[in-house]
Amino acid sequence: MHDHNESFETEQLDSGNQTMREFISFFRDLIIILIIVLFIRWFLVTPFRINGSSMESNYHDKEYILVDKFSYTNLAEEYGYDAQFWTGITSWIAKGISKLPVHVGDPVRGDVVVITPHADETKEYYIKRIIGMPGDAIRFESGSVYIKKTGAENFVKINEPYLSPANAGHTFLPETIEANQFTIPEGYYWIMWDNRNNSADARSCFRTCDGKTIDAHFLARKDVVGKVLIDFGYFNIFGDGGLLSTGNFSWTHAPRFLDSPRSADYPELGE
Repeated sequence: MHDHNESFETEQLDSGNQTMREFISFFRDLIIILIIVLFIRWFLVTPFRINGSSMESNYHDKEYILVDKFSYTNLAEEYGYDAQFWTGITSWIAKGISKLPVHVGDPVRGDVVVITPHADETKEYYIKRIIGMPGDAIRFESGSVYIKKTGAENFVKINEPYLSPANAGHTFLPETIEANQFTIPEGYYWIMWDNRNNSADARSCFRTCDGKTIDAHFLARKDVVGKVLIDFGYFNIFGDGGLLSTGNFSWTHAPRFLDSPRSADYPELGE
């Protein structure tokens, strides 16, 4: 004779097991998705929003950009093993990563990049353009930039068509900087904003040179996050004159996607 109570309890148990299996499956899928998202953000691409006018008139305040990290991947440089920093299981991981022969590429002159110069505790990331490469000598004269590449005999004035009329010919050093010529060490870069009249970049040690060595002018390779890949533009939703207040959609800055001035060539330098 069939016990209905036993059948009911079995159905409850099966239902409970099914719910638990569904929960475990959901949690597993969530973890996999999270790992994929983190992998993409750490190693492939990362979104940023520009804050400020330092790259005018090429990149604008509030624009959204996607930064390519993969093209600059250099695991040994980014995750180099330091016994004083890494401990326990993280030490074992750091040792392994630092030995991986993964070096996709390095920054190129003219690239617009996102960096972390550690210049301001309130602002971690900056967007700038790479001007000087490791081993270059860079000189500032009459508002223009001159480069002497490694092995070259003479300085060459570089052409910077990405500068606006207000900035072209106005690349001056701060009055507090006595030298007008610098030699860039290996493993470092010289970077500047396109808005040369309104920026604190390598010319002024990113913020101030007071109490710092001359090396404060240069940016270490490990502090380059990646290069700008896509420009998504910006439109106003919530502010005055925005979509919600007027009912009308209009771009504040239209997206340019891959067609933004994210790189530059310097034929006068043979590049």
